[in-house]
Amino acid sequence: MKFVTRGCGFIVLALAPLLAGCGKENPVKVSGTVTLKGQPVEGASVQFVPVAGGGRPAAGTTQTDGGFSLTTFQDKDGALPGEYKVVVVYNPPVRTGPAENTEQGMKQAMQLQEKAKKEKPKYVIPAAYSHPSSTPVNQSVPADGPVTIDIK
Repeated sequence: MKFVTRGCGFIVLALAPLLAGCGKENPVKVSGTVTLKGQPVEGASVQFVPVAGGGRPAAGTTQTDGGFSLTTFQDKDGALPGEYKVVVVYNPPVRTGPAENTEQGMKQAMQLQEKAKKEKPKYVIPAAYSHPSSTPVNQSVPADGPVTIDIK
């Protein structure tokens, strides 16, 4: 009987952090579109950074139509209610072929990254959008419908 009491106590202590989060707000579904000069941006990272400290960021990646859905805890669950600064960053994808081992794969990736630096990227997002302190985009959650981020 003594063992059961200790075991139960251990289980309660182990679950305490999970139970503590039960009273917190749930994410609200947030989706939208990123465009650059009116054209959809594919493959950009969209991050919602809480304005108030202690919040939790949410992020998503744009699809071919520029559309995105945010994730906070689970895939596409949204963002917690609040005020956010919106960061948009585009880094061209680097695709490598099959490699015999990790070292060879890393070497291929580094060579392709160097080559990509010399080529003009598909999208050029102004630097102001790449950091919460300089982005001109603010967003409230819950949003009034889909979020539209049109970069000029």
